[in-house]
Amino acid sequence: MRDRQEHWANKVEHTSVLGIRVLFALYRVLGRLPFCFALAPVVFSIWASDSAARKASGEYLQKAYRYGLLSKAPGAFTSLKHMYRFAETILDKMLAVWAEDYAEKLTIENESLMTERLNAGQGAVVLTSHMGCVEALMHHGSMHKVPAIALVHSANTERFTKMVEGTQALRRIEFWEVTELNPARMIELQAKCDAGYFVFIAGDRVPIHSEATVRVPFLGEEASFPTGGVILAHILKLPLLSMTCWRESHAPLTHRKETNGYRVRFAMLAQSVSLSRKNRQKDCAGIVARYVAELELGLRKSPFDWFNFYRFWN
Repeated sequence: MRDRQEHWANKVEHTSVLGIRVLFALYRVLGRLPFCFALAPVVFSIWASDSAARKASGEYLQKAYRYGLLSKAPGAFTSLKHMYRFAETILDKMLAVWAEDYAEKLTIENESLMTERLNAGQGAVVLTSHMGCVEALMHHGSMHKVPAIALVHSANTERFTKMVEGTQALRRIEFWEVTELNPARMIELQAKCDAGYFVFIAGDRVPIHSEATVRVPFLGEEASFPTGGVILAHILKLPLLSMTCWRESHAPLTHRKETNGYRVRFAMLAQSVSLSRKNRQKDCAGIVARYVAELELGLRKSPFDWFNFYRFWN
């Protein structure tokens, strides 16, 4: 079993609400280039002081290289590039949730998987990942009146979660604490889904108080993935989709209004999820393997867009 001290939920939050607001204000007044210059020493400080995150990034990048996702072997500072990519993405997240004049640059593959069910008043369970800028899709969904519930673990990102909850751009999304899914809450969730809500839950972070995981190959080596989303689709009797997101184009540093472009890809993992008691782990593993294949497909397009800075393989 993974050491509890190494679990992602025990990571200390680096996010400073004041710091992010200052950097965002700098961007709004002076543009992207000064923002990027100001961001560099902040990222370097975190990279230099957080050895666990630095090593986790290095481990991922080495596996990505051996799996053929990177053309060059990662060096000593490649993890710094990885962490800077994440920090830079925070600007895109803030633009998506705060900027009233946000100019969405989003390409969506297989959007019909969502729109057909939305038009029919039917929901689905969607497995997301810590990849790209999910907030851009949240903004898109909210603007198109998609009824959604995001199941989150906010204990280690409480300040950041509070920043995005209740913003005008995400006003149609309900944020539920995943650790509070007791029987009464599940009844409420079932009623929401019967009314056509979509449920979004991360598929690339194992639960902190549960052994509901399976081990499947990821980038050439077995890793643990949660089965919570699969089991949820089984209980709620809903289709199970995956959603991946990666950066597709870069905004010019001299353009104040233009944003980075992102591609979102939906895929059908299971039209219906039926888990037998006898073969539950095997059934879950087969579906999770399809999710992992989608995750690898996205990472092949943009390997620096996966933001899990903790020991993933154990």
